Amino acid sequence: MKTRSTLVCLLVLGVLTFFGCNTAPGGAPAAAPSHELLPLQLIQRIPTPGVTGRIDHFTAYPKRRLLIFAALGNNTVEVVNSFEAKVVHSIKGLNEPQGVLYIPEFNKLFVANAGSGVVNVYDGSTWALRKSIPFGEEADTDNLRYDEAAKQVLVGIVGGIGAIDAATETRVGKDLKGSGGHSESFQLEKKGSRVFVNVPEDNSIVNVIDRKTGELTKWELNGIKANYPMALDEDDHRLFVVTRRPPLVVVLNTDTGKEVARVPIGGSCDDVFFDAERKRIYALGGEGFISAIQQNDPDHYTLIANIPTTVGVRTGTFYGSSLYVGVPAGGLEPAQVWFYGVPE
Repeated sequence: MKTRSTLVCLLVLGVLTFFGCNTAPGGAPAAAPSHELLPLQLIQRIPTPGVTGRIDHFTAYPKRRLLIFAALGNNTVEVVNSFEAKVVHSIKGLNEPQGVLYIPEFNKLFVANAGSGVVNVYDGSTWALRKSIPFGEEADTDNLRYDEAAKQVLVGIVGGIGAIDAATETRVGKDLKGSGGHSESFQLEKKGSRVFVNVPEDNSIVNVIDRKTGELTKWELNGIKANYPMALDEDDHRLFVVTRRPPLVVVLNTDTGKEVARVPIGGSCDDVFFDAERKRIYALGGEGFISAIQQNDPDHYTLIANIPTTVGVRTGTFYGSSLYVGVPAGGLEPAQVWFYGVPE
């Protein structure tokens, strides 16, 4: 564990690093003034040697101090112990792994392979393969989410959302039909029955599908294109949709589907997280910035900082006060996982 003096030093270094770095990329507004403390501080860099190419989505189990990510370009899934700061296992021989999901109550890891359209299920202790569940070669299986009430793993596929019974490891009934095109990031209501799905291939719309009835509603984004990441503030009825053309966080009212705000951010974003405790949004932009946005109230938002990372950092996981991001290998540096903390 870091000592108090070490943490203070890290926070001071973060402030010094920010001097001269408060101009946002892509024409976005400048971030917070340089005298202010950054909302995320780089605490640790964990090497993941042998990983090459693009790093895709993450999952985590904090109680076991596990970080798990899809090394898409490497055709592996890497299991990292965050306390030991090292890779403890590598699952090899995958086919373009994209989505990963660890479910503690079943001690199982689900991995979506885009190249084969198969979701693999692994034992969470031995990492041995338990089962492979096919969705079809054209399914382009991607993001995974867990419906805790139904005990189902939902799978983003071309044309909608598929489902797997987490206990029996079998496909469930009929797929939830979307409007067409590949389903990118999606979010589930916990207090309701809707799933919100980004579909950039279908004229960049958001599909809203009722998980009970299958009813489909389409929300347009007023000409904004390439909507990939998504986060949900269910309590305030707000959906955060991140686009790449132009790079924006677009805030939608989930009661009406109408846009209530938009904030320019760093480009090439592939993951976004909502920090419910601090009412902040963290958008991971592949151009080399994490854009931190403050929710002043459900209708008003302010970009407070563009936090420097490095080119290619687009995916990660956030929980509590910890943000972990995947850093692709570059030059003489191996691939890494960087740990950012929220200063208290």
